[in-house]
Amino acid sequence: MKKINFKSSDNALRKHFKSMFAYDIAVMFNDFDHDERKRLLSLINLDKIADIFVELDTEDQLELLEILEPVRRKSLFKTLENDDLKEFIESLEEDKQKEIISLLPMVKAKTIQLLMTYEEDTAASIMTTDFLTISKDASIKETTNKITTTSTENDYIDTIFVLGDDKRIEGIVDLKELIRARGNQLLENIMMDDFHFVYEDESIEKAIETIQDYDRNAIPVLDRDDRVIGIITADDIFDEIIEDTEYDYQKMALLSDHESTSSAFKRTKQRLPWLMLAVVLNLLIASFLSIFEATIAQVTALVLFQPLILGMAGNIGTQSLAVTILGLHLKEIDTKSLPRAHVKKEVLIGLMNSTLLAIASFGFVTIFLSVFPTIGSQLPIEIAFVVGIAIFSSMFISAIIGVLIPIVLTKYKQDPSAAAGPIITTINDIVALVIYFGVATIVFL
Repeated sequence: MKKINFKSSDNALRKHFKSMFAYDIAVMFNDFDHDERKRLLSLINLDKIADIFVELDTEDQLELLEILEPVRRKSLFKTLENDDLKEFIESLEEDKQKEIISLLPMVKAKTIQLLMTYEEDTAASIMTTDFLTISKDASIKETTNKITTTSTENDYIDTIFVLGDDKRIEGIVDLKELIRARGNQLLENIMMDDFHFVYEDESIEKAIETIQDYDRNAIPVLDRDDRVIGIITADDIFDEIIEDTEYDYQKMALLSDHESTSSAFKRTKQRLPWLMLAVVLNLLIASFLSIFEATIAQVTALVLFQPLILGMAGNIGTQSLAVTILGLHLKEIDTKSLPRAHVKKEVLIGLMNSTLLAIASFGFVTIFLSVFPTIGSQLPIEIAFVVGIAIFSSMFISAIIGVLIPIVLTKYKQDPSAAAGPIITTINDIVALVIYFGVATIVFL
């Protein structure tokens, strides 16, 4: 990305900023010093500032507000969409939340406070209240006139929600259908009464499924009296999916609250406890190995193939784990009862892969030890037999663990992504090593 030369004139910079996308400016914002940020904000319009604001992290958002003059700051709050403003306010400390809310227009403040009362995993928590409704008795001409005269820049107008006499939703009208219709027609003649929606207390996952399954750009959020209280757009769902993906990835790596702008010290502080846990768990593995000290001392060649055993068990366990977690997220696996079909399929896959790779390992180890013989009285075929049995057993058990643990965690209301951390990896390692050296002990001692 081209660096901005702040030594240029105001006109040159204004023209340059106008040609840039808000996202690109937001990405560069963290590299600007205070004076450069102040000059930037003085040269761009409020709409672009609002677009930049929603792309920044909380710390930079707060500094942006500090730079703006009080009048422009209040204007920015009016320009921001309610859901974006609510997300920003929720990221602040309680005292700061009250301070920001006090600066909002009364109607907007009440709306934000209402949105903040919803549980964070409910559909209502991600909805926006910037939408249009109209009576079903209105004509096409009246509806068009309302859109052009009363809608604001933040209002979602691609879909208009049609209400009956009791203010309950009775249908929806897409803007493109409204444009095609004759001016003297009534709205109810072109509205769709077979539409999709979610209730305010239903889950975000339900909203995601509804928009994905029925390919809607927006769906209404209803209270239990079937009155529209907000809408969820495809953009809201897209943002939610990105956040969920980032969260799951961080959870799998055991990185909580990761931010790219965090200092090296803060990131070290976040990661160190889990790395220390990994040290403890590996010491646990070492203590298990001490049980087989006599076996290892007598058959030193076993150590050569220890990485092979651990690697193959870990690989197949990760595969079945990933497929199961993905199935749970996509709601393809029902956890209300044991999903026999999924478990049966993954166990069968694990059985076939374990068998084929055990046979292949037996052959490769036999050839390897015949070409590169090791010290000891054991025949290559004996060691290869131990490796083959260990590969088969450890891989098969790891596949079963990988498919069952996420299901069990989900059934007991726990995040299945946690199953992908070092704890499950350690369990697989312990199982693989105990099997490997246990079989070797039985065969050679």
